[in-house]
Amino acid sequence: MTRCLTLLLILLSFLAQAQHLRGRITDAHAKPLPYVNIGVVGKDVGTVSAANGAFFIQLPATLDEETLQISAIGYATRKWKVKDFKQQFTGPNATISLEEQAVALGEVVVRPQKFVTKVVGNTTTSKSIMAGFKTNNLGHEVGIALNIKKPSFLEKVTFNVAHNQYDTLFLRINVYRMTKDGPAENILREPIYLQVAKKDIGDGVSLDLRDRNIYLESDVLLSLELVRDLGKGGLTFSGGFLNVDCYFRHTSQSNWQKVPIVGLGFNATISYAK
Repeated sequence: MTRCLTLLLILLSFLAQAQHLRGRITDAHAKPLPYVNIGVVGKDVGTVSAANGAFFIQLPATLDEETLQISAIGYATRKWKVKDFKQQFTGPNATISLEEQAVALGEVVVRPQKFVTKVVGNTTTSKSIMAGFKTNNLGHEVGIALNIKKPSFLEKVTFNVAHNQYDTLFLRINVYRMTKDGPAENILREPIYLQVAKKDIGDGVSLDLRDRNIYLESDVLLSLELVRDLGKGGLTFSGGFLNVDCYFRHTSQSNWQKVPIVGLGFNATISYAK
């Protein structure tokens, strides 16, 4: 009895110290920004703004000296010390504005007239080996590393589904530059969303990206991110052993973790000069 009471008091103390913040993310013209990543860097505390820009996050006092980061493709990233963020954005009507970020145009890469097409990643369609999202946290991501031996264009991505109970999937596709330390910055210049009805999924779902002109100079991580509450259901992807490196992170801005042995059934069609 005494132990239960002690645990209850500790829990109540933690909840009292955790500050609940609600707000809204907009652009410089007060237009709501959907699916913006909000989280404490390197910690499993984060979320994603809703379609109307609204967000909710709990920030315990133990994180006051950590860094809170807000980021979105096409906008300048903003950072605060957690305790400063709490002081600046209190109340239910807190609004945070993001400035559009000018993207420096690099050298124009022309698609070759003669090219080779190749599939990289994991092509398994297994229904006996499955893997997927570890949690339902907004901002949770799972992905695999793609070995890009030659500079290539990203033509198509495919995600082999083993089991799905959702009527409609709505996920964000991300492509990160890979380094020796793991995934780095997102190389996409605009968000890409995967929205597909259950009846159209079958064993998997593919998205044609030829019109996006995505150029891959080196190895990348191809991931799927939970950016919307899908409701009740379940989703797993085909898996395989000893194929490609798999990574996940719990929520927005948290650290990536490498998963040994089992790889997700994600793959990409790329093309490069013949």
